[in-house]
Amino acid sequence: MVATSEDGALVLDRGAVEVTVLPEVGGRLARVRFGGVDLLLPPGLPHGFFGDTFWPSPQARWDWPPPPVLDAGSYEVTALSAHEVTLRSAPDPSVGLVAERRITVTRDGLDLAFRLTNVWTTEQWLAPWQVTRAAREGLLVWAEGEAFTDEDRVIKHREDPPCWYRHRDLPGQFAGVSVDGALASLVVPEVGTTSKYFADARGWLAHLHRGTLVLRSFPDLTPAQAAPRQAELEIYVDLERDYIEMENQGAYGALAPGASVDYATSWRFAAADPDWPTDRLSPGLVQAIEGLRT
Repeated sequence: MVATSEDGALVLDRGAVEVTVLPEVGGRLARVRFGGVDLLLPPGLPHGFFGDTFWPSPQARWDWPPPPVLDAGSYEVTALSAHEVTLRSAPDPSVGLVAERRITVTRDGLDLAFRLTNVWTTEQWLAPWQVTRAAREGLLVWAEGEAFTDEDRVIKHREDPPCWYRHRDLPGQFAGVSVDGALASLVVPEVGTTSKYFADARGWLAHLHRGTLVLRSFPDLTPAQAAPRQAELEIYVDLERDYIEMENQGAYGALAPGASVDYATSWRFAAADPDWPTDRLSPGLVQAIEGLRT
């Protein structure tokens, strides 16, 4: 059953998983709950910085703020059932794109499908970009992928030091990040400045917080497939607004007039063992991540 509130919000649930979607605010996935626990940053303060949204990459195409129609405009609900909703934006004249998203609630998570369609009469180069906001807490874990080797990302880091790339030619390490064999992790509270980490993650990112393990899976890219100065995985930590962004991007490529690019991701949830620490990797956590990935 789908519940609809006075502000047009759609609430879909299936067992322990409950989501709230806001068609009138960018088709935004506004809340996700598992076992009654909020896993995303819900609407409120800071204004506009909440939930899960979808943009074209690289950011250099539009600087800031994000494309207004895609990020916060009204979306049409094109299909709706008890456990699934499909939404479509109007054309965004600032970037020449229409966005569509399908949100499917499963018994242990979500399946998410996105599409960007070029409505301009000229070719565009872009990558799909999913941005998820959550509380500034917990432990993030991902596979230690390949380092970048290009000069341009080094230049970007020197121009804007809070942007830190896992790069062959950048010494040192991002605050809070450690590597244990094939896995890397970030203790979120150890990041002491507003900053962003860019890395290859071999197609997944796990977040342990609030007694829950969330596994995000997305298409695995090589560093060469990422958009200029971007990455398959991006982690943004904002101390002033007190939240984090977990971002994943698809391959950068040309989009002909009228053509579309599709991008699909999935999230899986599990209750965490209260004995797992959130300041380091533990054998139980690694085993649980492996279990969700199979």
